[in-house]
Amino acid sequence: MIYVGIDIAKLNHFASAISSDGDILIEPFKFTNDGDGFQLFVSKLESLEADDIIIGLESTAHYGDNLVRYLVVDRLQ
Repeated sequence: MIYVGIDIAKLNHFASAISSDGDILIEPFKFTNDGDGFQLFVSKLESLEADDIIIGLESTAHYGDNLVRYLVVDRLQ
C-alpha cells in the first residue's frame, strides 16, 4: 500500500507519500487550495499505482472540502 497524507490549511496544503514499508515515495510538497493546486497534487501521484493509494487528510473545518470534491466527485464525471 501507498499512504498519502495531506495537511489541510486555508490557503495551502502539504502532502507526501510513503510505502507500507515506511519508504518515502514523494517528499513533502506544498500545493494551493484551488484547481491549479489540485492538478499539481494529482500530477505528483501519477507515478504511483492508483489501486494501491490510500489518501488521508485531517478534518480542518471546511478547508479540505473542495479538495475532496475534486478528488471524488469531479474526477468521476
